[in-house]
Amino acid sequence: MRACMGHRVVRSDRICMNETDFIRQQLAAERSHLREVLEAVRRGTAANANARPAALYIDWASRRLVQQLAAHQAALEVLDSGPATVQLARVSAAVSKLIATTADRHGAAGADGLLAVLDAWTEPLDILAAQRLRVGHWRQAARLSADSILEERQLYAAARGAVGLA
Repeated sequence: MRACMGHRVVRSDRICMNETDFIRQQLAAERSHLREVLEAVRRGTAANANARPAALYIDWASRRLVQQLAAHQAALEVLDSGPATVQLARVSAAVSKLIATTADRHGAAGADGLLAVLDAWTEPLDILAAQRLRVGHWRQAARLSADSILEERQLYAAARGAVGLA
């Protein structure tokens, strides 16, 4: 092991990944998984788009997403008053609309609201967060553990099957 950007890393075949990179990749995978299930629900690819495994996954993943983005947004607003302010306002508006209009996040209306939240968190915002936020913030916002990663993978696999993607 050697230090990379001040954090311990694991090196494999000349690839250097610090803890923040690992957390960001895991959160990006979770957002990608949620998007895939939500789009399937919106398209109605399953016989019953509100199948219990899909509903459980959407509920679990959407709570994590909203908590993570709220934490990122609050931290970035303190650090940045520049062009990201407009993008952060879009995230806030999408989350507020989701909360105000969607009690049921599992159906097509909920899928549209959650997809709007995912769309509001853009790649430039993710890059800005990576550059400006410290590893302590990422740890707290992500709340990652081996158990949470395994739980996400299991719920995602069941949801994929429920919406006809498996």
